[in-house]
Amino acid sequence: MKNTDFIYKSTKKAIINFENIKECIQGLYEVLKIALPSEDVYFKIGQDNIEHLYENLLALMINEIGTVEFMKKLKGAEIDLDLPLDNLIK
Repeated sequence: MKNTDFIYKSTKKAIINFENIKECIQGLYEVLKIALPSEDVYFKIGQDNIEHLYENLLALMINEIGTVEFMKKLKGAEIDLDLPLDNLIK
């Protein structure tokens, strides 16, 4: 029974995390729409990046074997999680 509860709670948390990620991606797109006119080249580049981010997230999630191996590397601190966005703005 404990294993079933663990799987249920883990699945529920994963679904919530996924919905939160979708909301963040949608929020990024809304900010982009507010900041730039839709015909602007930077808007189109940003839109492409947001779409590819979502596509790659989905591809990662359905790659069951790869995701398990990725998680092992993540837990073993073999994956660099640093996302230095502040370094991009100078």
